[in-house]
Amino acid sequence: MSSVVTYIIVIAVYFVAMLAIGVLVGRRVKSESDYFIARDQLNAPVIGFSFSATQMSGSTYLGTVGTLRTVGYPFVPGALSSAAAPWFCYILLGDRMRKIGARLSSVTLGDVFEARYGKTAGLYATIVMLICSIPTIAGQLKAAGGAFEVLLGIPYISAILLFGGIVLVYTILGGMFAVAWTDLIQGVIMMLGVFIMVPVALNACGGFTAMNESFTALNPAGASLTSGQPLMWVISGFIVWGFFQIGGQPAATTRFLTTSDDKTMKNALVYSIIFESIIFLGVSILGFASITMIPEVASTDMTLPMMIGEYLPPIIGGVILAAALGAMMSTVDSVLLMTSSLVVNDIAVKRFGKDPTAKSTLNIGRITIAVIAVLGFLIAMDPPDAILWILTTGFSVMAATFTFPLLLGLWWPGATKAGGMAGMISGTVMSIVWYVLGYVLYGSLSQWIGGIWPAVIGAIVSLIVCIVVSKATPKDDEKTLELFFNED
Repeated sequence: MSSVVTYIIVIAVYFVAMLAIGVLVGRRVKSESDYFIARDQLNAPVIGFSFSATQMSGSTYLGTVGTLRTVGYPFVPGALSSAAAPWFCYILLGDRMRKIGARLSSVTLGDVFEARYGKTAGLYATIVMLICSIPTIAGQLKAAGGAFEVLLGIPYISAILLFGGIVLVYTILGGMFAVAWTDLIQGVIMMLGVFIMVPVALNACGGFTAMNESFTALNPAGASLTSGQPLMWVISGFIVWGFFQIGGQPAATTRFLTTSDDKTMKNALVYSIIFESIIFLGVSILGFASITMIPEVASTDMTLPMMIGEYLPPIIGGVILAAALGAMMSTVDSVLLMTSSLVVNDIAVKRFGKDPTAKSTLNIGRITIAVIAVLGFLIAMDPPDAILWILTTGFSVMAATFTFPLLLGLWWPGATKAGGMAGMISGTVMSIVWYVLGYVLYGSLSQWIGGIWPAVIGAIVSLIVCIVVSKATPKDDEKTLELFFNED
């Protein structure tokens, strides 16, 4: 049996399993709330793995390996700080969003923004999330298409259609039940992939010391934290991939609305930390080892698939490829479900008065999933840059827009409706302006003035504007403050 046939069989089994889960758990969907958040029907391991698998993506398994290979040590702080993201998100958002979500019966993050800052702010947040989700989808499709093309010889366009179609079907069928349970399984496979691939990589390089010496010789520009990139680029990356996951990953933080139980939330944090620590340490090692194992690659994003094809038996390689696909699928399904819930809950129901219990309303959500998937596919057909930086654009804009208005709204009674709205708008505008200036000056989505990432500069402006405007405008009504700050 040829290696390609073996890969196809392993991946086919994996795809069939994901579809079967979507069909089976889809039978549990009885209402809009079931479909979008499955409140109090998911346990701690499922929530924990689903949060982290959503936060990670093709940028973790393929993009991070390829970027570390190229950038080297300056990117290490950013890669490893991602493992700390659950601490920031769960501690600063988790418990308060859990309580407020239960009080509001929230389905989306837009519900939280609307309750805190008003209808206009809720609608604005919804629009930003919808637009910024499209690059995320495109990045995952690009990653999957490239992997299939390298290992299986499937044409790129056919590959992204196949991959996108599978995710589309089980997300439409099962909603949050399908998304969360497939995320758990995909997360386990991702860890299995790391446990298999890291020892193979270290053996091929001759151990940690030899790996580092070889990397330094082959990529001297990336041999230290301060080489190749401005110091602020390194510091910004560390902050962005850890702290700014708070605002940059609304599809992940929506998991905090799925439970009203404090113990479940705390236990979910433990699962998230273990999962992400294993993955990000593993892919960091693979990134440094890859330059020794595969000295030349046509595309850095395809480094890991080439390592798989070169160093592993096909049946084991198929498992690793399934792990990479799991990382991509877990992000795509969560983002698609989030966009669907935003359109149904925040637009169809709130703006047009649709009956949230009607079958036709859920069909609107399913149509939304298909439309967003198609838009992502159109971008993925001819993507503009490497996987990591496609994903970073949407992430950065959301991080700049939401991080501090959300934190201040949850923790500071002095934040006003006008302040929150001004903070969101200024964060959006500043991050986009910073991207445009970087592209004009450097012709790249990954180089910026002074090395400062758009998420950082945009969020700083957002924080300042939110505080200044809040200080200058009347306090919110007591009903709103009671809803958010009553600890009973």
